[in-house]
Formats: sequence, C-alpha cells, structure tokens
Amino acid sequence: MALKYDADKGGAPLPLAKGSDFLALKIREVAVANNVMFLESPALARSIYYSTELDEEIPGGLYLAVAQVLAYVYQICQHRAGKGKRPDPLRDDLPIPPDLRRDS
Repeated sequence: MALKYDADKGGAPLPLAKGSDFLALKIREVAVANNVMFLESPALARSIYYSTELDEEIPGGLYLAVAQVLAYVYQICQHRAGKGKRPDPLRDDLPIPPDLRRDS
C-alpha cells in the first residue's frame, strides 16, 4: 500500500498503489529504490486495501489510524534532519474500527 497525503491541499490521504503478495513486494522495492520511507502495519494496510479504491479518499473511520502513521513518519523525518528525538516505535494496535478491520 502506498499513500499520498498533501497537508497543503487538505483532504484525506489517497492510496496510490495497493496490492498483495508479489505486487506488495514490488511496491516496497520501488519505495526502497526511490528512498521513500515505508513501514509495516498489516492490519491498516488490509483495511485500506479492502475499503478503498486507488485515488479515492480513505474512509473516515481510518482517519485516526492513518493520522497516527503520518505523525510517526513526520517525527522520523524530523529526527533524521536533526530536529527532534527519535520517536518510540509505532504501536501495533492502531485504532481500526471493527467494521473496517480485515484479519486476512
């Protein structure tokens, strides 16, 4: 899963790429090759995968979980730029509503 979010434009994050198995691996390889930060949250990725089409805003029920991921990414970027302390690891229990949760 690859998400795009532009704070200047507002709106919700949009999935740019999504896939499972081989395609998910290729998305990760492209991220690494382009120095794009990636992190793993299988539960959140599955929820977005099954509830959202490409270039379609994520459902409101996932805003809090995605906001926590975006905040974590921002903190990592600040730390790497020497402007903040290293954040604690992202928690595994992101707030995903039961109606959007997909266990497999």
